[in-house]
Amino acid sequence: MERHRYRKEGKNLAGKKSVHRGTYLARQVGEHLVVSELGRRGICATTFAGNVPEFDILASRDGRTLGVQVKSAREGSWHLNASRYLEIELAKDIQTVKGVHAELDEDLIYIFVKLGDAAGEDRLYLLTQGDLAGLVEDQHTAYLHKHGGRRPRAPGSFHSALNETQLAPWSDNWALIERALEAR
Repeated sequence: MERHRYRKEGKNLAGKKSVHRGTYLARQVGEHLVVSELGRRGICATTFAGNVPEFDILASRDGRTLGVQVKSAREGSWHLNASRYLEIELAKDIQTVKGVHAELDEDLIYIFVKLGDAAGEDRLYLLTQGDLAGLVEDQHTAYLHKHGGRRPRAPGSFHSALNETQLAPWSDNWALIERALEAR
């Protein structure tokens, strides 16, 4: 019984919190939650368990297919690497954002999942990678501006974070999936 309680709480058998296990479970639960919601909407979907770098879920309806990237969190913000979305020049510990990567697939759909404590309490935000890149660019540029272009603790870090307030305009934006499938 004691062993089961630790696993349920995301702890290892020594009773210490298992960060990797908690992150893995949040990712897995988020992806399956999205697949279930797509199914409710008449869209066939499957996960790829991290085996496809460009997307986590493949969704299909009426012969039209769409890749979807899922980011899940139980608490706090979603942590991202700004250099995945932005051209950032780093010279003498000063970062300069040059803009969004030219080769970025701006139409790729991202679904950010904030996992609730119980069924029905989850919150989902659906936006394109182009919209996400714009958010990351605004947030990262503002942070750098506030600190004179130099990240105070880790000058070479491209860490960025988004919170629910920033994603609020895309809350339950399921029409985005419908439009994307229709356009294929």
